[in-house]
Amino acid sequence: MRKRAIGPDAVVIDDLLDKETFAAMGSELANGRYESVHSRGWDKAWRVGDGVPLRGGAVYYDPFGAVDRPGARYPTSSVVDTFIDALRALAAQHPEVVGREGRDWRTIFLSPWLYPVGSALSLHLDGGAYAGAFTYFAHPTWGMHWGGELVLLDDDDDFVTPGAQLGVTGWLRRDEVGPALGTCVFARPNRLALLGPQRPHLIHRVDLNAGDHVRTSLAGFFLRA
Repeated sequence: MRKRAIGPDAVVIDDLLDKETFAAMGSELANGRYESVHSRGWDKAWRVGDGVPLRGGAVYYDPFGAVDRPGARYPTSSVVDTFIDALRALAAQHPEVVGREGRDWRTIFLSPWLYPVGSALSLHLDGGAYAGAFTYFAHPTWGMHWGGELVLLDDDDDFVTPGAQLGVTGWLRRDEVGPALGTCVFARPNRLALLGPQRPHLIHRVDLNAGDHVRTSLAGFFLRA
């Protein structure tokens, strides 16, 4: 396991799971059930040009019984439990990013995600009810020119001004390119990105070069107490 800090509120961890567990995770996600993020109407977290990502069933680590929403509960008797254990351990090592369990957050929410060719997620924030967020790349292989990178913007108030656009809190008021810089996190298999709640980010469009390869991830949030 290798770690790289990206500023004070983001950490990237490579080789999170051992090879056997990583392979088991791939099988688990490949056999899951998915639906369009817009299956119940336009989910405005994605702009109309962001394509059609697919979302799997929700899983909650919820020891306090704080969430009354449909979804599986930890322990699930699947390899997802091993992932949640590793995620909690990393969160405990990096309270500067997501806070502390039981004090700053009490629940982890996650879902599997499939981003096929042409799909993306525009620039946004995950603050509000979330103490932090995470993305774990679970596809077995990924090419340098296949797209799907996670891009983290620097905290530049001259450009990144949280506001309301299309009625969704977290969109950015302006679309033009400003002076902000960012860090590109390639979608390397078995890589986890742990993000603080005030780090704007986006998912680059999955490129035609990916062919029938699908950007596969587990992603979710640490829900505030």
